[in-house]
Amino acid sequence: MRRLLQNAVWIFLFISFVYFPVTRGYAETPRFTVIPELPQNQASEATYFDLLVNKETVQELIIAVHNTSSEEITITADALNSYSASTGIISYQRKKTAEYYGGKSFTSFVSNPIQEVRLKSGEERKVIFTLDLKETVFDGEILGAFLFEEVKPQETAHEADASLESNYQLQLGVRMRQSLQELPKPDLKLVETKAVEKNGKPTLKSSISNIRPVAFGNISVNTTIRDKNQAIVGGFKSENFQFAQNSVLDLYSEFEQEELKPGTYTIRIELSSQRGTWVFDDKVVIDRQAAKAVNRTTMYAAAIAQRNFLFYLLIALIILLIAIILFLLVKRRKNSDESE
Repeated sequence: MRRLLQNAVWIFLFISFVYFPVTRGYAETPRFTVIPELPQNQASEATYFDLLVNKETVQELIIAVHNTSSEEITITADALNSYSASTGIISYQRKKTAEYYGGKSFTSFVSNPIQEVRLKSGEERKVIFTLDLKETVFDGEILGAFLFEEVKPQETAHEADASLESNYQLQLGVRMRQSLQELPKPDLKLVETKAVEKNGKPTLKSSISNIRPVAFGNISVNTTIRDKNQAIVGGFKSENFQFAQNSVLDLYSEFEQEELKPGTYTIRIELSSQRGTWVFDDKVVIDRQAAKAVNRTTMYAAAIAQRNFLFYLLIALIILLIAIILFLLVKRRKNSDESE
C-alpha cells in the first residue's frame, strides 16, 4: 500500500515538471529610433507632428528610421486613430471610430497607412506617409499616431509558451488643426449604463460620448452607486483621466458586494476639469437573469467553482482509497482462506 502511494506521488511530480514549463521574461532594449522631419506648417515646438493644415493640404510626412541593433530587422509602420481607453488615457488603434460620434478619423486622410521597411545593422531609411485632406473642413483638432514595430520571425508553439519577449515599439503622435484659435468646449453625453463583469468583479459600465472635435485631460472622475434604499453599494474614483476627440469613454464602477443582487440601482457620475464640469444620473434595473449572467463570470463564482472542484476531488480520492483498502482486504482474506 505504501509503495503504491509513493509511486502515485512520483508520477504527479513528473507530470507537473513536463507540462508546466518555466516562463522567462526578457527586458526590452532599444532596437531602432524614429525621428520626424518637422515640416514648415509645424504649429508649435512639439517633437511630434503638430500641423496647421487647410482644405487644400496635400503633403508628405517623413520619418527617419535608424536600425541601432547589430542585426538586420524588419519594421512595420502603421497610421493609427485616437480613442478614449477605459484606463483613462488616449490610445491609438487601426479601427475608425470617430465617425460614430460626428468626427473624422486620422487614417481617412493617409493614403498609405500601412508600410514595411527592412534595415541592415546601422542603416537608416525614410518612411513617408502621404497626407491628403481632400477638400475637408473641420473645427477643433484631429489626433492620430504612427506606430513603428519590429517584426520578429514566427516562433514555434513551444517557444511562444516559454517566452514573454515582446516586439520593440515606438509611437509618434500627430495633431492636425485648421485654426490656432481656442478649441471648442467638449460636449459630453451619457449614452447608457449597464451591469457587466470587469476584472472578475461585478460593475456598472457607463458609456460617455464626446461629440466635439477636441481632446482634453486632467479629468477628475467620481461615481457613486446606490441601492433602492439610497445606501452606497459601490463606485469609482480617479484623477487625470483623458478624453479623445469624437470618442466614447467607458467608466467601470465596482460594486462592494462580491455577488451582484437583482434590484434597482442609481448611479451618479461626476466629471470635472478645466474645460468644464459634467454630472450625470442614471437608473439601472437588474433582473435575476442579468445578475446571474454577471455573477457567472466573476472571481467570486470562480472561487466557488474551485472550492466545489476540490471538494468533489477529495470525495473521489476518499472513495478511491476506500475501494483500494477493501480490495486489499478482500484479497488478503481470499489468500488466507486458500492457505487454510
